[in-house]
Amino acid sequence: MDNNDSLTVTPEKIKDLLLSFLVKPNKMKESGKNPAESRNTESDSDSLGTTKSCISNTLRSHASFIERLESFSALTWFGKPLDLSPLVCARYGWENVDTDMLRCVGCKTFLSGQLPNKSDYLAFQESYNRLKKSLISAHDKFCIVAANPCPEHFCHVPVEDPTLLMVGFTERVKALMVVQDKLPCIALSKLQSLGYDEGQAGAYCKRNLLPDYDSTAQVVTLAFAGWTCCLSKKDVLQCCMCLRQIGIWNYLPMSHCSYSSEHVTEHEDQEGEPTVKKRKIAKAFDPIEEHNHWCPWIQPSSLPVLAMATNESGQTNPHSYLAWIAAIKVIAPGLMDKNAGLACSMKTSPMVEGLRCFRKVIKSWSSKKSGHQPFLQSTEQL
Repeated sequence: MDNNDSLTVTPEKIKDLLLSFLVKPNKMKESGKNPAESRNTESDSDSLGTTKSCISNTLRSHASFIERLESFSALTWFGKPLDLSPLVCARYGWENVDTDMLRCVGCKTFLSGQLPNKSDYLAFQESYNRLKKSLISAHDKFCIVAANPCPEHFCHVPVEDPTLLMVGFTERVKALMVVQDKLPCIALSKLQSLGYDEGQAGAYCKRNLLPDYDSTAQVVTLAFAGWTCCLSKKDVLQCCMCLRQIGIWNYLPMSHCSYSSEHVTEHEDQEGEPTVKKRKIAKAFDPIEEHNHWCPWIQPSSLPVLAMATNESGQTNPHSYLAWIAAIKVIAPGLMDKNAGLACSMKTSPMVEGLRCFRKVIKSWSSKKSGHQPFLQSTEQL
């Protein structure tokens, strides 16, 4: 009897069967579209979301960050505090399009970066704080970059990552070796005062870091300081962080490293008395001073825990170093420590100072006709 009831066709069952093929009116009213249009809308929405994600990832990439950083110039963006450096602006999606003018690469919003004169301290601070906040808030409401700035580590030397530091150092050495015969004479006084010895650094690199590379000590020094060879211009050095470019031709060649930055020549005046004239020539290259003032290589950086020295009680001694020194301590441990104070003390030792003074006296007394040129040349070696 039950089976017969289940097989009985009634008007209610026929009605339920027909309604199952129809869209309910309330759902049709809510959507306002037919089922095919709804499926297309969902597909378009997913495609739009994927496109936005791709654009966001592209603008957050390191290559896009570098492109924005390259748009900044010392002629169009200058006199700004570190919080408004090109690195920070590029991280938040801004490019430099004119003097003191920024534009977002995502929403195309313009932002004026003009600051009042520092002589008016209150006005300067107010404008500075407002501009610093505007780097984040001035974007369009739906700007992709505003919600997803570039990673912060783009703006720092990766002292916490020895592998990344070593890869970067190796790439710079390889690039510089191409032009190592053309490299300028390096001013070592400031490096030596911080405990860096170029000869020992070159030997350390050959022995422990890059034994298969026939690099000179000058190449090692420049690579440690963050410099590489510009890919498009082989006679131009470029910082890998602040992107500053330096023409090699502006500095003393390596063949003149034993000479002073000023050559002294003597001439006779009308009365036959010798007069001393100084002829300016190109100066030596200072790998630290030539960085932009906001460059991460010359900003303070703390050593990671694994690279910190320990005292007698076994506790770590956290110190803040310039980033290029911190990087050396990470990938070449002991190199700077062994030289600390040695170069500085040698430079200022009484014997070296005495030889320097003696050489100056000889230079001032000698002349072209005095016949002391061989002796003068020998004292140049001191």
